[in-house]
Amino acid sequence: PGSGCSTLLKALTNQRAEYHSVDGEVHYDSFSPEDIEKHYRGDVIYCPEDDIHFPTLSVDDTLCFAARMRAPHLRVSNHTREEYVRGMVDVLETIFGLRHVKKTPVGDAALRGVSGGEKKRVSIAEAMALRSLITSWDK
Repeated sequence: PGSGCSTLLKALTNQRAEYHSVDGEVHYDSFSPEDIEKHYRGDVIYCPEDDIHFPTLSVDDTLCFAARMRAPHLRVSNHTREEYVRGMVDVLETIFGLRHVKKTPVGDAALRGVSGGEKKRVSIAEAMALRSLITSWDK
């Protein structure tokens, strides 16, 4: 605690708005942080330590929303967008052991939902559904 790990991860994933200034340079191959912010925000994501979700959405709805946001325009086998989303979500729910809670609200401090471990797995599955190129997970 206090060693700056979260700060480093945020700086590397271009989450710098909360800082007064950032010294030094970070480049993503030939792209500058400004290029990433303007054109490629979804390709570089930071997953914070605290799992923040819409508490009333079910696990399935949360993952469907994430998969729908980054569904590729060109899909193999001419699958529709919804077939792609459903397939992606089914695979993620199976891999992360969330099939038994797919209709349960994610919840928060005020709304009872999935357990803490399940919520963390929802966060990881959500990040994977976003298909980012660079992802950093904070603890």
